[in-house]
Amino acid sequence: MKIKQIIVAFLFAAVIVSCGEKPEETKADVNYIYEATYLDTFKMGNSELVLKVQQMHESIIKKDYEKVGTFLADNVEFNIEDGSTITGKENCMKFMVEGYSSVEIEDYNVAVNLAVTGDNGHEWVLLWDNGSVKTSDGTSTAFNWMESFQFENGKIITMNQFSKPRN
Repeated sequence: MKIKQIIVAFLFAAVIVSCGEKPEETKADVNYIYEATYLDTFKMGNSELVLKVQQMHESIIKKDYEKVGTFLADNVEFNIEDGSTITGKENCMKFMVEGYSSVEIEDYNVAVNLAVTGDNGHEWVLLWDNGSVKTSDGTSTAFNWMESFQFENGKIITMNQFSKPRN
């Protein structure tokens, strides 16, 4: 092999090896004005948890409450939009059955859904979604929702929900 071929082969191998290496992530030191009391850093989490949240929503829309219950831990806690808290799977299921049985959710869309894992190991799914809620008298109101779901052992242990009527 000629020296020129050896140099070309070496350079080619070096390019291949360097392309395969991921650049090291650097974090900028930011002096925040307000310090987070729970989490201030996280990484992208388990996308299978996003699928679970979507399956739960699909089951709510279809009124398959038995399946909805399979996503909730026994000690689940709902922090709902009116500021109240519901604790325990039985109470949360009662709340959903009473609230959703008499309405239809139409035009349901997801704007953003992502899974994150905090530096403390807590797993969350963050969801921004929207749809219209049609009551039995035919009245329909469109909403934007913001929800967060904390998971433990593959089950939802906390749900936070906020909503705003859409124009």
